[in-house]
Amino acid sequence: MPRLRDNVLANYAGQAWVAIMGVAFVPVYLRLLGIEQFGLIAFMLSLQTISLLLDMGTGVFLGRELAQRAHHADRRDSIRQLIRSFECLIWPTAALIAILIVSTSGEIASHWLHPEQLGKETTTKAVGIIGLVVALLWPTAFYASALSGLEQQKKLNVLVAVFATLRYAGVVPVLLWSNSGLLGFLWWHCLIAGLQSICSAMVLWRHLPQSAERTRFQLSEILGARHFALGVFSITALGLILSQMDRLAMSALRPLEELGYYGVALTISGGLGRLVQPMFAAIYPRLSKLAGSDDQLRVSELYHLSSQIVAAVVAAVAGVVCIYSESVLRLWTGDSVLSAQVALPLTLVFAGTAINGVMNVPYALQLAHGWTRLAALSNLVGIILFAPAFVLAVENHGMTGAAAVWLAVNVTYLVFIAPLLHRRLLRGELGLWYAQSVLQPFSAAFGVVLVAKWLYPSIDRTIGGVTWISATGLIALTASLLVSQGFRKLLIAYLRQMRIERTDSSFKP
Repeated sequence: MPRLRDNVLANYAGQAWVAIMGVAFVPVYLRLLGIEQFGLIAFMLSLQTISLLLDMGTGVFLGRELAQRAHHADRRDSIRQLIRSFECLIWPTAALIAILIVSTSGEIASHWLHPEQLGKETTTKAVGIIGLVVALLWPTAFYASALSGLEQQKKLNVLVAVFATLRYAGVVPVLLWSNSGLLGFLWWHCLIAGLQSICSAMVLWRHLPQSAERTRFQLSEILGARHFALGVFSITALGLILSQMDRLAMSALRPLEELGYYGVALTISGGLGRLVQPMFAAIYPRLSKLAGSDDQLRVSELYHLSSQIVAAVVAAVAGVVCIYSESVLRLWTGDSVLSAQVALPLTLVFAGTAINGVMNVPYALQLAHGWTRLAALSNLVGIILFAPAFVLAVENHGMTGAAAVWLAVNVTYLVFIAPLLHRRLLRGELGLWYAQSVLQPFSAAFGVVLVAKWLYPSIDRTIGGVTWISATGLIALTASLLVSQGFRKLLIAYLRQMRIERTDSSFKP
């Protein structure tokens, strides 16, 4: 079984590279396509996220089920049947996604989006291609969940990094040399999406354990997953509606150009999610295994350690982006006008995403124990309470209003949902979680960045400015990690082990 540390590091390396690719080329896209066409790209990303609804909870179910079956000899033989059974549903569903979006592309272009420079014909074609991109990329989430459940994070992240490079960097020559514009951009993404899904399937099947039984579709595997998977589906469906309400309100109520500006803020905040996902992907299978063996002591240790590390990383990045928002935008895009317009929405949306990131480990704890009701009900209540707020805020305050309501949603979850979770799981440890996984790392990181802001209020777009921002982030990360008790214990144990190994090696002839 791979070491958890290796899985976490592999996930962070892969997702960090994806985040770099996703962020680094946005200024190029803005320059070559313009802000309105970039708004369509932001719309495509929202559709990709919404398409996860049709996963029906199978990805999370597979992560938990494979983590448990892989460590039981009497259940390993059924893994190939499990994958084949769900695979027979995944690809037809992908075809359904393509048909649905392509067939309604004209209506979406005419009645949902509000282009001011792009013509209706071009917008309709673009939405149709977006449907193909979303459909072809959709199966990769299924294969990624299965590879994570088997704890094959190293191979998974190599695959993810390669295709991120092809997707984000590879499209630049297409834009520069083909003169195909937005449609060329989307067709390139369509090609890469199809290749990534096929390669992901090949890698997964190569690492499935062999079975004497013929691999075939088994309805019993689908039916056996229905209770947990439907619970996760409820969480996913309601959570996606809640998390996408700002985008949906912006796309329906504001000009496409303003959605493009908001898309810039969402692109940066999306990078933070990529820093959280690696920890979730690594600890969820391990928490599922420990919960299945009823080892609550090790569950508690892993829960608090992973919570503290996630919070430290999130706090350091959030501190820099929220406090230096306009400078970060100017360093990234070189556009002073855009930076001034997007700075406040970026601060608000990034703060909300940071809190959301901290709540990912408690969510993993719920799923590892097969408990889905709390998350589903909280998302339902969130939609009921905040849907009118999103509409009113976007109508009256545009993207700043959307970002402010998103922050309010996540503050509400931190204050009310975390206590409900700890009333059932790891009872009596709520205060410890608040202190060590929220208050300490965020206080340390934001304290460092506030001092840096006082010393150097505005950052120029120079090597010196990049160096200052980078150094501030590293110091904030170091401070937030060192105040985390779990990380300190882990570091001391690692240094002690290194010293023992050096001592042993010195006595060898």
